[in-house]
Amino acid sequence: MSQFVWDEKYDVGIKHFNNQHKQLLDALRDVYKAMENKEDKAAIATVLNNLIKYAKEHLTQEETCLKENKYPDFENHKKLHEVFISKIIQFYEDLKNDKFTIHFEIAIFIKNWITNHIMIIDKQYTEFLHSKGIY
Repeated sequence: MSQFVWDEKYDVGIKHFNNQHKQLLDALRDVYKAMENKEDKAAIATVLNNLIKYAKEHLTQEETCLKENKYPDFENHKKLHEVFISKIIQFYEDLKNDKFTIHFEIAIFIKNWITNHIMIIDKQYTEFLHSKGIY
């Protein structure tokens, strides 16, 4: 599991957001632990609950910061967050319907979110927020 630890390549230059992004790495490790026993619906439900908590806290705070500072790409960024939330809701539905590949799908989704959203999309706001004095 050592490949799922914080690395500077994930750094978006905003300490508070970095700390919150670390929760996704925790969730990814938790998914892999849950994969050890595919029958343990409670373990994957815990992962999904943590992702919902993450979405409520982090995505809301990030959106508030971007909106208050008039980030030019705010609307597109918010839409991507909405995709994240809808995907977590879909995972809940899959869990209720006993879809056994859900562990793999969540792991792939989180990895892709880290790679595509945090490492590319979120890093686009770094310079903008730094220009507003936010670190």
